[in-house]
Amino acid sequence: MSDKNRDYTDWAKEHIRGLENILMPSFTPDFKDLDEDGICLDIRRSMEHGFFSTFAVPLSLSPEERLKFFQICTHEAGDRIKVGTPLIAPDEASQHAYLDDCAAAGLSHVLAHPWHTWQPESADGLFEFYRSISEYTDLAVELWATDGWQCRHLHPSNVVVDVFDRAADLPNVVALKLMATLDLPVVYELCERVSDRVLVAGVHLGIAPLLVKHYGMQWSGAWTAEALQSPEQRNVVDYLDLLLEGREAEAFDIYYRVKPAYEALYALMAPMLPKGVHPFTHLKYYQWCMGGNGGLLREAEDPNEAEFPLRPDERQKVREAFQSIELQPTNDPDECFAVGRAAYGAGARSGDMPVKHTYIE
Repeated sequence: MSDKNRDYTDWAKEHIRGLENILMPSFTPDFKDLDEDGICLDIRRSMEHGFFSTFAVPLSLSPEERLKFFQICTHEAGDRIKVGTPLIAPDEASQHAYLDDCAAAGLSHVLAHPWHTWQPESADGLFEFYRSISEYTDLAVELWATDGWQCRHLHPSNVVVDVFDRAADLPNVVALKLMATLDLPVVYELCERVSDRVLVAGVHLGIAPLLVKHYGMQWSGAWTAEALQSPEQRNVVDYLDLLLEGREAEAFDIYYRVKPAYEALYALMAPMLPKGVHPFTHLKYYQWCMGGNGGLLREAEDPNEAEFPLRPDERQKVREAFQSIELQPTNDPDECFAVGRAAYGAGARSGDMPVKHTYIE
């Protein structure tokens, strides 16, 4: 059992404010170990973008590697940027081990969402999942409202609003992330029910003005905001800051300026999300184009985590999306992306990779 001995609400209002991006592991070219230099490069780049937090997703890592990954992130981050993570664990024992790693590494928050193959039998069963996580950890807990399939037998939208309402009263539940594709009535009902107790966050930039003005939205995450900005031109960071300052006309100017790239990002991801995975390789390519480390991910053993190949035409569309909003992507060759910018700078090349990788074509 955890001992809740701090005011989570005040902490969240002070610290969960701004943009949170996604940080994925970087590997050595042989995929046998984590590339610490590459991970640290991505942490530093996240800070240069002006993000308040980075969301460390331990894709295809062993438990030992997961802890190492978290420790690399928090050591490089120091007190300059928060580090959170999604809770990726299929059962209570592994959830506890995961949360222990988060605490040991010094993460600040965790996003709780049921394992992708679990379908709760009842609303009470779903609430107990959230309650057990809250009781076990002293970390701040965020919830995620998504329109997948797991709870459609409980509500046609897949979002069981009553459960989120109950979970919002748990002492260390501080925020609710709204998936960009949620039905607007669900967004409205959730905000009406819980925004007085937790910080709601929309990923969809188009509804951010409404959420900021009427429901106290002050953060957005975790998503690849690097697709719309550079460290020198912080479009999305500035957009939210301007909304929070009440300077809506200036914020709208930014929104319409970045809209072509925003629509390109959505068009890329929309066909993939219903299949149950995020296109992480594509998102890494976006980040690499703006100076991030890049680097291919390990082949996933779990078919539910399988990635989509990153085709040449998609890489070109990513570059064109940046250019459509007057951002210049890197001139480095795609070989640099494949092995990772840090390793490439140290002399690694694609020939150092053991086999042809199916995540890039």
